[in-house]
Amino acid sequence: MSTTLTGSTDPEVWSDPREFRPERWLEQPNAPLHTYGLGYRMCAGSLLANRELYLIFLRLLNSFELVQDSQVDVHPVRGSSDPTSLVTMCHAYKVIFKPRNETVLREALKAADERLAAKERA
Repeated sequence: MSTTLTGSTDPEVWSDPREFRPERWLEQPNAPLHTYGLGYRMCAGSLLANRELYLIFLRLLNSFELVQDSQVDVHPVRGSSDPTSLVTMCHAYKVIFKPRNETVLREALKAADERLAAKERA
């Protein structure tokens, strides 16, 4: 039986499996990550969470232009970080998030800050 706990504390994957270090996934980005759990005990909110992530992703694409900041090979085999994988994953590369309309973005951020401040005062 596999659980989130056993996956995130596996001594074969991690040198310090019992230490709380969330940054370990930045150090080992290909390590197993069972975000919502597995099987019938899987998180009941996973569908809602994925929909929220989808909306955030769409808002980012709507608000920002992604500008290439480093070279990337888009060839499906040469550019793949693991050519033996069933899913092509490119090598790491950098992009710049350039606001599509900086004035509108600044106004939206200011309005959001004001709403948050009003909630905190209430």
